[in-house]
Amino acid sequence: MALRAFRDPAGELWQVWSVVPGQRHDQERRKGRDRRSDDPVFLYKGPERRTADRRGRGAAALLPGLLAGWLTFECTTERRRLTPIPDRWEEAPEAELYQLCQRAVPVSCVLPLPARPTDPPG
Repeated sequence: MALRAFRDPAGELWQVWSVVPGQRHDQERRKGRDRRSDDPVFLYKGPERRTADRRGRGAAALLPGLLAGWLTFECTTERRRLTPIPDRWEEAPEAELYQLCQRAVPVSCVLPLPARPTDPPG
């Protein structure tokens, strides 16, 4: 995964990187001992309560357009996603990265973005 940084015409610093969902659905990702509790309350042995459509969705839960991956563009105030991943984006000049960023769709962030260092507190 390449990571690039560029400044837009307003001087905002952007970072861009590619995201490609895992392609091995048959391989267990957890390693080592089971971290779940030995408490009998948590050792439920009854029938499966989840419906089939809620178990093990993994990458299949992604929107179809995202299965091949996307570029993430992020600055201190927003995050954007571009699909599909353009060829040779890692070598593109900053002006081309800015154009790709303009085409990217804004997405909501799960975690709040950090405050800008130049912003006064409060």
